[in-house]
Amino acid sequence: MPDVYYARPSNFLSDSRDKTVITGGSEDEVLEKMYEYLRSPEAQARYPNVDDPTELEFNIRKCIFRKGDKVLGTRAPDAHE
Repeated sequence: MPDVYYARPSNFLSDSRDKTVITGGSEDEVLEKMYEYLRSPEAQARYPNVDDPTELEFNIRKCIFRKGDKVLGTRAPDAHE
């Protein structure tokens, strides 16, 4: 099964109501699709302060994850065990 990468605009921008998920086969593909999304009229209405999405490249790259790599069990063990 090929790797699937994804990013959510709400991870690096301040609107938690945005449920958009951008997926792709590589980090670069997700980055390009994110640029397209941030230039769309829907995103411009939601994020009016984003004039040039390429300025957010490092923030976007930091928020791109590979499906299946989410860390589970990161809570501290129960003190009573």
